[in-house]
Amino acid sequence: MAPIGVAILGSGIFVESQHKPACLQDSTILSLKAIYSRRKASVEAIIANETTPIDVYSDDSGEGMGIDDLLKREDIQFVIIALPILQQPLFIKKSLLAGKHVLSEKPVAKDLAAANELIRWKKTHAPEPIWSVAENFRYWKAFEYARQQVNGLGKVLAFRVEVMQYVAPGGKYFETAWRKVPEYQGGFCLDAGVHYTAGLRMLVGEDQFSSLSAFTALNQQHLVPIDTIMSTIKLKSGVCGTFAMSHGTPSAKAFDFLIVCEEGTVKIGDGSKVTVKKTDMPEESVAFGGEDGWNGVKAEVKAFAEAVAKGVGNDDQSPEKAVADLELIEKMIQSGEQGGKPFEVTGGLEPTSVIGDVIEKITS
Repeated sequence: MAPIGVAILGSGIFVESQHKPACLQDSTILSLKAIYSRRKASVEAIIANETTPIDVYSDDSGEGMGIDDLLKREDIQFVIIALPILQQPLFIKKSLLAGKHVLSEKPVAKDLAAANELIRWKKTHAPEPIWSVAENFRYWKAFEYARQQVNGLGKVLAFRVEVMQYVAPGGKYFETAWRKVPEYQGGFCLDAGVHYTAGLRMLVGEDQFSSLSAFTALNQQHLVPIDTIMSTIKLKSGVCGTFAMSHGTPSAKAFDFLIVCEEGTVKIGDGSKVTVKKTDMPEESVAFGGEDGWNGVKAEVKAFAEAVAKGVGNDDQSPEKAVADLELIEKMIQSGEQGGKPFEVTGGLEPTSVIGDVIEKITS
């Protein structure tokens, strides 16, 4: 089988450091044909040292080299979309209408309303191409191993997520214009938080959440609107746990997930080390080193390429799972805005998103 042609829409930090290498990882599977960005210079900068020919498309590249021209290419089967959050839906729709399969970055949309609208639109206007949402935590080797261990230790009794870091002024991610002055809820808490909720859901069960309550804070004025979320979460089983996330803690750094089960505990430390302590047994730790084992981006891109080849999307990359990840963060933010008010967790999908194509036809 010939390699699958792929293009990347976006030229940001994550595209250069993760998506581009992922698309170049195996030339027998993938062929990176082109990269699009608003500015030609941005694309040229990230491919300057590449020996593989990669075509440049941009809004200032002249006639025949814009986004519409890229999407007309028959040798490109799918696109990876990694653009600012508010721009994503437009390019997702444009790409799907052009018949391209789409792997879009998270969050799935700026909020649940926009995400549900996008799912309804897709069902009606572009039902054939695959649309998946990238979530590297579900392909992260440490998280995959930890999930296997949790599944073998009986009922979950408690859990704790603790992610602490400092996004400093002048840092490469903070100085991204759309992140520096966010026009969407939660700022960095949304942008990064959807990955942490995905990791938690992966470990304790994707559909096990019942309700949550949270308080939020802004510790660093440059990280508006909030930089900290402290939440308690209840599962359908009655078990509860905590989710603590801050991007405004210069003196503290943590990236830990702890799951307490009937027959032992599983802890992911710093995203790379999994420690399992079975009842009455000594601890056992497994370290997952190297870039491939650490963040899962290459694995998720390869998985999507395989899905395109088969013509069927992956469950771990479904928009519905991405919506459920988003729901936890959005309701934490809303709970914080309302003084810790409890919110029910439903999965995030509106009823019309499930049968939206039928309702839209009836009411149009």
